[in-house]
Amino acid sequence: MKIPLLTLSLLGIWLTGSINAATHPLDPLSSEEMERLKSVLTTEAQLPEGVIYSWVQLQEPPKEKVLAWKEGEPLPRSAFVVGISPKEKLSHELIVDLDAGKVSSRKVLKNLQPFLAASEFEIATNAVDASEEVRDLLKKRGYEIPGKISERFYLDPYAPGFEPVIEGKPVRAIRVLFADQQGGANLYGAYIEGLMVVVDIFEQKVIHVVDAPGAKARPVPHDIFSREVLGPPKPALTAGRAGDSSALKITGNHVRWADWDFRYSFNLREGLVLHQIAHHDAGAVRPIVYRASISEMLVPYVEVAPQWQWREFFDQGEYGLGLNSTEMRAGKELPAGATVVDVILPDEEGGPTEDYTGRVFFYERDGGTLLMHKQWTDGARVYARSRELVVGFVSTLGNYDYIFQWVFRLDGAFAFESELHGLILNKTVDADHCLICAAQAQGGPGKTYIPEGEDRFGTVVAPGVLGVHHQHWINLRMDFDVDGPVNAIKECETRALPFDAVTNPQGRAFVAAHTIFAKEKDAARDLSVADNRSWVVYNPASKSPLGHPAGYEIVPGPNTSTMMPASRAEENVSFTRHHFWATRFAAQEMHAAGTYPNQAGADYHEHLAFFAGDEGIYKEDVVAWYNLGFNHVTKPEDYPIMPAGKVSVTFAPKGFFIKSPALGYATIEEAPAE
Repeated sequence: MKIPLLTLSLLGIWLTGSINAATHPLDPLSSEEMERLKSVLTTEAQLPEGVIYSWVQLQEPPKEKVLAWKEGEPLPRSAFVVGISPKEKLSHELIVDLDAGKVSSRKVLKNLQPFLAASEFEIATNAVDASEEVRDLLKKRGYEIPGKISERFYLDPYAPGFEPVIEGKPVRAIRVLFADQQGGANLYGAYIEGLMVVVDIFEQKVIHVVDAPGAKARPVPHDIFSREVLGPPKPALTAGRAGDSSALKITGNHVRWADWDFRYSFNLREGLVLHQIAHHDAGAVRPIVYRASISEMLVPYVEVAPQWQWREFFDQGEYGLGLNSTEMRAGKELPAGATVVDVILPDEEGGPTEDYTGRVFFYERDGGTLLMHKQWTDGARVYARSRELVVGFVSTLGNYDYIFQWVFRLDGAFAFESELHGLILNKTVDADHCLICAAQAQGGPGKTYIPEGEDRFGTVVAPGVLGVHHQHWINLRMDFDVDGPVNAIKECETRALPFDAVTNPQGRAFVAAHTIFAKEKDAARDLSVADNRSWVVYNPASKSPLGHPAGYEIVPGPNTSTMMPASRAEENVSFTRHHFWATRFAAQEMHAAGTYPNQAGADYHEHLAFFAGDEGIYKEDVVAWYNLGFNHVTKPEDYPIMPAGKVSVTFAPKGFFIKSPALGYATIEEAPAE
């Protein structure tokens, strides 16, 4: 950890332990372990020269062994490794026993494709630069290219979406689009519509070119690094120091704040993972969640043109949230008093790299009024302000910057929040104004207007620039262990009672209905505002003196509905077809779209729709999967850089405590003297 001790003393934060020493079975791989892993891979992997180890992380021990582990006992340590072998044109999955110094298991992935490695984007760029066909097509469009193509255009690389097949053979591919920076610093300038290439990463060459008609790019005000584009600066808002906390204690990967207790880790694919979330209650440490993680993300675009229709981005499974994480800075993107922690991640040889500074952040923020009441008769008051601990990271995935953060509150609730920042993806069009707006102005009220022109699938955000509509989906995998691993799940709804002159004379009576799920397939459910629907994970064997089982309620925040049709119910995009899923715990079921969604075909069935089958989930070790959806209908204010879009979900105690933990923070003011 590279945080100066002076800074820590100023913040009043207790931060101890070494990032290189594993003290718990769930601690991430240390730099020493990565060095050991690199040596084992060199001598024992038995793979051809030139293998790219794109995905390396701790192979977490079996859950039952972690729960039984006691401090001081041996720490079994293994690594999960995926190696891409260009010479063999396939990939391998290995488990490396770091204690024994050997490969303990191996599997050939055949046609399955791991997420893209950083070096593969450079391969794609070099392949395009070497293509005379691409150079000629750009020249035909009127562009002069005195040097490399990549020096004239931003070569925008993407995972290819559906599986590309060239001459009947599957390939590991990257699609490349062309953005004209027009002399600005912002990479995402006007796109060259109609031109797209596919690069075979193993062969390191362009193998397919799409050359279709498209609107000609014109100069656009896209450069967000130009004061001329952003406009004159406004006076800075000043505020007191924020973010610091004397209650925050970080010891290695263990975190304690107020009554909250948890561990964290960080890996290339998921980014930040929280482990063993628990709450201190009357002298006991009560478990709530064994493992909380982002299991997958999906960003599908609605435009149907050939250059767009393949754009369904699995941002985690195709690119890696941790691999593309962003350094965050106290006093800039974060409050001045924030604590920012480095992480060590593996490079493409399996060894450690110290490039990932400032990846995980911690800070306190004001949480509003925690509780209050004023007695109207004599003016006596009881009140408390709330504080919240925010723990998170940021991933920059091309044009988008995502803030992912967990928020812990003093009332025993916690939440997941995500903020969507960055740049919208744009299509170059001929239109220089809003076409549907003109139709509305001409047609007047009393009618429904559906765009039919160039702005059918987006909004004109600048002359010649169409911000294309899309959705964002974030799936959370929550392995609940509420007072232990044997849990159950029920759905809660409010149901209005029918009018009855005797039993419901005002017609406003309602009851709270509870449906206990028996099997996985029964728990594939959707939000319902009309029914005030939520879900509770509870422990039937842990009851309060009043008979309430200890539980945590999943309380939905803003959300949307998927646009994925029923015809795609067996594809790996289908996890978005329900907001809530529940499965019995299975160690291999970690990702809603599967372990290898990159280029996966329709016959790939290792994903959530197939995880949720006939197994029972009553009084079992259960996992809840929750989708947060954001329907991004673009608007002019999104260009050239958008304001934040936000989604969230809250996990609130329901019967978990005898009384609210917030009560201990209250201040009592007696009635004023007469």
